[in-house]
Amino acid sequence: MQGGPGPLRLAVFMATVAACVPYLALKAAWLSGSTIGYIDVDAAGGSVLYAGNAITMGMDAMAVAVAAAFTFRWGLRIPAWLVLGPAWVATGLLAPIVLAVPLGTVLQVVFSSEPLTASGNAMQGWVYGVVYTGFTLQGLGLVTAFALYARSRWAHVFKGRTQDVAKGTTHRVQVLLACAAGVPAVLYAAVQLFWSFGATAGLGAERADHRTAVQQLADGVGGLLALAGAVALLLIVRRAGLRPVFPLAVAWTGAAAAFADSLYGLLTMPAQPALDGPEPTTALNLAAVCGVSAGLLMGIAGAFLLAERGAQRARPMASSTP
Repeated sequence: MQGGPGPLRLAVFMATVAACVPYLALKAAWLSGSTIGYIDVDAAGGSVLYAGNAITMGMDAMAVAVAAAFTFRWGLRIPAWLVLGPAWVATGLLAPIVLAVPLGTVLQVVFSSEPLTASGNAMQGWVYGVVYTGFTLQGLGLVTAFALYARSRWAHVFKGRTQDVAKGTTHRVQVLLACAAGVPAVLYAAVQLFWSFGATAGLGAERADHRTAVQQLADGVGGLLALAGAVALLLIVRRAGLRPVFPLAVAWTGAAAAFADSLYGLLTMPAQPALDGPEPTTALNLAAVCGVSAGLLMGIAGAFLLAERGAQRARPMASSTP
């Protein structure tokens, strides 16, 4: 990125922005009072829904800002935590959609006579097609943009093998956090996989009656990502003889998915009854707490690891300065 972004980076950025436009346009229309896409026009009102639309529109606008930071030279000057934080959350929200929605939709169409969306929903079917197609393309675009950005800014992180990284002063803390994260990660994965295979215990009657293949596959993907992330992190902190690219990517994605998806559920479930949605259940809340705990512990362990790696790299450079 010496003289600015190349054609590939610009193309990825423009494709990502284009994928955000339909969702942003829908949210802008709803916030301005339009009822486009609604079956039940009365469901379009209410302060809770208005606030939710404003927040989710802001989140999608943030995706555009993050994509721009990954593309243009000024993004390299932003403090790392200010880039990695939003990127991590965005990964967690979009990765399960990218991995589950396309395949889940195909399975639903081919093997089930049930509609793609749950019955009794206030939205028309095309809204879900527009929104989740956009989310899938956004996720792919942001992942590609972030990979190109990380290769330019932190190329040293991906070199060598994990056993070549020196064990610094925080290594024991990293191992402790990684092991502690494994407990809620396993619990979260077990519950998510239980639901993904068709079980409905703990979901509540209303959710159980309207489950789709997409929702079941999303549960399974979320559980597998959390479990894979915990295993990958343990391999990294235990210094298994691996190249760091793959385990880092898996740990990053698994931790982000467990944390962000679960936190989003905890924040939105209490509002669902006000929007004529199903009541949250104790099992759903406990599973979400396990997901948030696992993702947060994995994220903190990863932050220690990357910070220590950066400090180790900076010390030789400082010692060689006259």
